Amino acid sequence: MGCFVAFAQNRKATVKPARTEEQKDNLNKTDAQNRKQGLWFYKREARLGEPLYYEYGNYQNDRKTGLWTKLDAEQSLMATENYTRGVLNGTAQYYERGRLVCIGHYRGLNQDYKYDSVAVTDPITLIDSIVVVPTDIGYTKHGLWRYYDAATGQMTREEEYQVDNLIREKEFHHYSKSDSAAVQQRQEQFPHNKKKAKAEGRYRSQTR
Repeated sequence: MGCFVAFAQNRKATVKPARTEEQKDNLNKTDAQNRKQGLWFYKREARLGEPLYYEYGNYQNDRKTGLWTKLDAEQSLMATENYTRGVLNGTAQYYERGRLVCIGHYRGLNQDYKYDSVAVTDPITLIDSIVVVPTDIGYTKHGLWRYYDAATGQMTREEEYQVDNLIREKEFHHYSKSDSAAVQQRQEQFPHNKKKAKAEGRYRSQTR
């Protein structure tokens, strides 16, 4: 990657297990409890129809935290996502060959409890209320999502969500059939849509 700085290791008399090159560069470290800590870098091999990509970001006590970045095989930007205590939370941006195609917001759910509460506003009455959500779903789409044409950079669609419920949407230009297919295929690769597809697959298998 060429973007990581190696730190000299302190010499100690005690015998230590052999360390990988990544660990020598101060990457991919675990603590005494074998929990991932600090900066980790992965090379994700192609599998199950997904292409090879690289991923890096920080762990705190075995949970992803802060900004995580994904790069494609050519090391062009694919995504930047924020995590809080191991779940998607906050702003996420997605790219196609390094060009922005989507920016949106996730609301991560507190995994230390069975349920979490999220503040919502009724789009018609504007009355605020609290929605209780099971935390086993991990995260929800919550807030504005904007989609862009990779070639022109122009915004093509805007959506607003509250706890995965679409409450407002607006198109900014007409897609051709080929454009619509490309946009749909791109959106299917976002984490929330992959999660939805897996859940629907489980439901179909249970009802057969």
